[in-house]
Amino acid sequence: MNTNDLETKQLITKSQNILIPDGDSTWALAVLQCLSAVKDYNIFVLSNTKRTATKYSKFTSYFKFFERQNDAFWLDIINSEVKLHAIDVILPIAEKEISFFIKYNHKIAKSTSIIPLPELTNFEIAIDKRKLSDFAKANGIPHPNSLFMTSEIDYQETLSKIKFPILIKPLSLKGGDGIQKIETVEEFDNYLKKESYPILIQEYIDGYDIDCSVLCLDGVILNHTIQKGDLEGNNAFAPQLAFDFLKNEDVLKVAKQTMSRLNWSGIAHLDLRFDSKTNDFKLIEINARFWGSVEASKFAGINFPHEIIKLTLNEEVIKKGFESIHYMRLKGVFIKVKRNPLFIFRRGYLLNNTEVKMFLKDPLPTLYKFKEWLGRRL
Repeated sequence: MNTNDLETKQLITKSQNILIPDGDSTWALAVLQCLSAVKDYNIFVLSNTKRTATKYSKFTSYFKFFERQNDAFWLDIINSEVKLHAIDVILPIAEKEISFFIKYNHKIAKSTSIIPLPELTNFEIAIDKRKLSDFAKANGIPHPNSLFMTSEIDYQETLSKIKFPILIKPLSLKGGDGIQKIETVEEFDNYLKKESYPILIQEYIDGYDIDCSVLCLDGVILNHTIQKGDLEGNNAFAPQLAFDFLKNEDVLKVAKQTMSRLNWSGIAHLDLRFDSKTNDFKLIEINARFWGSVEASKFAGINFPHEIIKLTLNEEVIKKGFESIHYMRLKGVFIKVKRNPLFIFRRGYLLNNTEVKMFLKDPLPTLYKFKEWLGRRL
């Protein structure tokens, strides 16, 4: 156990009941496992699916499946569970659930607290590619030139305004899914024959991706980490499988400007790209939710789920730095071992800089996810 974990365990002495209302979300397990560093948290998990990874975690104190019907139904369930389990903090994970609690926070039982969240208008700007592009332009935030095609009628006008290569991003998809780099007019024409509108077209920026994770209150960043990927995922636009945590004041400057303009409260994960031509960092996208590598941030020194719970409970959130470490996701470890079997003998690195330690502590959720993946492949 490293020093950060020891400090985290000592911070809270009173047992707290934490409710994760969307335990079936993609990022819930990572958040749950971050919270496991705090021994006095009791984690209550609700899920819209009967079986999901968080159900099998040793750190889940309580798991309940509800087939979600409508907002009124879900409000009744949340308030009932809050009362039944004396919930101290409600911790939504994904954007859909965060949006729900922004809209209905006034209807949640007063006996509990919801983590700090942004205003609905600003939240909707952050998660909408088109709104975010317009917002960045209006507020002087560095951002790639973007165009939106809503139908084939826009074709000629679009061609007159773009310079290849370009990136095409379907507005309905997230996490790098569906993004394509288009080099020529011919490729563009072939793409449009197969895909549906609307689509976002962005200039292709020659450079590299870099991310900034933040915890904010009223537009002020309280804590942050910055990471640069060095092991590609399923494709060039998918989340990276390994990355370096590093200090970069220019990245932080863009993050501060963005969060201030949005008057942001809560967590967020900003995707940026370094532009080698203009020598600056441009905001690409905001993930207004927790992120898959949130445990990596914990290893670097910032346990974001724990920090936002402290903020919710009006405990002091100390502004602190993070360590410049290298970190690798479990899938990245498998890739490395496949390429070089001797990598498995790097015991110190595997236990201190990867998800291996958490897998050994809590293997069933990952084994369940692997079984589900295998089932889809067969």
